[in-house]
Amino acid sequence: MLFSAVCSLLSFNTLAEDTALSLDQETLLLAGLGDLQQNQVGGAVAKLRTLVQEQPDFKLAQLIYADLLAAQSGTLSAMGNNGKGDQKTLQGLISEARARVSIEQYRPVAGTIPGSLLQMSAEQEHVIVIDTKLSRLYLFENRDGTPELIRDYYVSYGRGGVDKRKRGDLKTPLGVYFTTGRLTDEQLPARYGTGALPLNYPNAWDQRLGNTGSGIWVHGSPKDTFSRAPQASEGCLSLSNNHFTELDGIVDFNSTPVLIGTQFEWLDRAEWQAKRQSFTQVVEAWRTDWESRDADSYLSHYSQQFDNGEMKFSRFASHKRRVNGSKAFIDVDIEDLSIYQHPDKQDMFIATFKQNYKSDNYSSSSVKRQYWVNEEGKWRIAYEGLPQRGQP
Repeated sequence: MLFSAVCSLLSFNTLAEDTALSLDQETLLLAGLGDLQQNQVGGAVAKLRTLVQEQPDFKLAQLIYADLLAAQSGTLSAMGNNGKGDQKTLQGLISEARARVSIEQYRPVAGTIPGSLLQMSAEQEHVIVIDTKLSRLYLFENRDGTPELIRDYYVSYGRGGVDKRKRGDLKTPLGVYFTTGRLTDEQLPARYGTGALPLNYPNAWDQRLGNTGSGIWVHGSPKDTFSRAPQASEGCLSLSNNHFTELDGIVDFNSTPVLIGTQFEWLDRAEWQAKRQSFTQVVEAWRTDWESRDADSYLSHYSQQFDNGEMKFSRFASHKRRVNGSKAFIDVDIEDLSIYQHPDKQDMFIATFKQNYKSDNYSSSSVKRQYWVNEEGKWRIAYEGLPQRGQP
């Protein structure tokens, strides 16, 4: 039976309920598979027929529809056995099917928030969270400081996997990144689809680790392809063109954080608020100890492995002792604080803020970014400086 063959291959437990044929392509696909789960083959055929007519380049939908037609003629033994496509393409489509169906099983509970998304600044209207394990992009909106999930999309990532380390490894980096601009359709080869949002890889921490490579973008799909297999890019994040166009129309291309990981923990509001408060208190303690002019207290917030590219800890500590000791007073004000924890490295978080500094003989205002690491239960700063040129 067709349903048994599909279920065995995709290993899914729950699917979307029957929906109207006017829904978007992925929902329509899942609704068709839901009909199969209920042994409603006629409904599945109708939905898949509508889908392939509306989106003829949706290769996964074409595959399943062809299988349905073959099943009705009694020639199908397993998904994809309709005589079309090479094995590599077929396996890619099967992987895409698994990824799309799994979201129904692993969809986050309504109202929960990723534990890595701790504090959005007032200037950050949206945050993008990408779970490569699920091939899913989640878009959050800043609603009075609380992230609200407003969209989620299927996304493809690097065919080399994740945790990019060097140029040419075809991997997608993991961590906290920021969009740095926008490339239009006219500026790009056809394989990038309807546009691209470049990310700031390699960021300051990547550079410290010696990670190489560049050109990591969130972009669309090749013009003749609706969507790609889960691992199909050269390291970028690739959406279908209609989803990229929607995303591009929502986010600020110069200031949107992008969290990429494989191990997101989703927290309820109370858990998230408690965690957020504990992390903002870490930054606040650093600020107040700087104002105290107590050099030992202030420097206790810095790692012995501190390195900002110009000074390591010893030189930095001597400099700060000399400068801070010469001040009659120090006032430090922080605005637009954002805090994001590395999704796959819970011993790191990144704080970015506008720093307004004033002393008896000097004042300044600048944007600062800090990389904090947890050393034996104590959060300490391993890097701080201005965001790299051209980066938010």
